[in-house]
Amino acid sequence: MRGTCAYSTLDDKGVSLIEIMIALSILATVLIALGGLMFQAARHTRQSAAVAYRSAASTSAAAWIQGLPWDSLGGAVGCTADSTGPFNYDRCVTVQTVSAKLKRVTVSIVSTGVLIVAPDTLIISRSRPRPRSPLRAN
Repeated sequence: MRGTCAYSTLDDKGVSLIEIMIALSILATVLIALGGLMFQAARHTRQSAAVAYRSAASTSAAAWIQGLPWDSLGGAVGCTADSTGPFNYDRCVTVQTVSAKLKRVTVSIVSTGVLIVAPDTLIISRSRPRPRSPLRAN
């Protein structure tokens, strides 16, 4: 009688080393692709956050200019450093007198901190308010 080895039968069960190597190479390929995708998603998320903070800074600057009295618009001219959340920026204001009743205010938002985004420019037209009537009760 001939001796047979237990490992030489055709109905062997289990996983060979080659199958494990193929599975690991497929897994590595998928994980590398997902890593690149995650990097791109993080970069786009950071850029979107920077644009959102710039929009908040622009809205804040527009509200600030609209809230200034007509006679104080000239005092707002110049550049100041400001921040909105983690977004640091320089806000530069210029005032151009178009007519006796109209001024054009230009506000530039330029990022200076870690979050870098393209500069934004707002042009706001302000007209002189009508004088209040002394005869009105309001």
